[in-house]
Amino acid sequence: MEIRVLRYFLAIAREGSITSAASFLHVTQPTLSRQIRDLEEELGQKLFTRSSHHMTLTAEGMILRKRAEEIVSMVDKTEAEFNSME
Repeated sequence: MEIRVLRYFLAIAREGSITSAASFLHVTQPTLSRQIRDLEEELGQKLFTRSSHHMTLTAEGMILRKRAEEIVSMVDKTEAEFNSME
């Protein structure tokens, strides 16, 4: 599991669609779809319920969202601490 993919996951959860998240992240929609599909395969869980134009977190997705927010926050804080040392 990569930090970049967790950021992608969080963007989709926040935006509610792959199209909006792809635009926000400046990546292509197929790239984002593939990354999330790979993450679901890696975890062995479906993270989103997909409809025609919207994605909603599953119960497993909500668990990952909480953890991903904690992980990304810790990474950001650590990077900021080291950047301030320079």
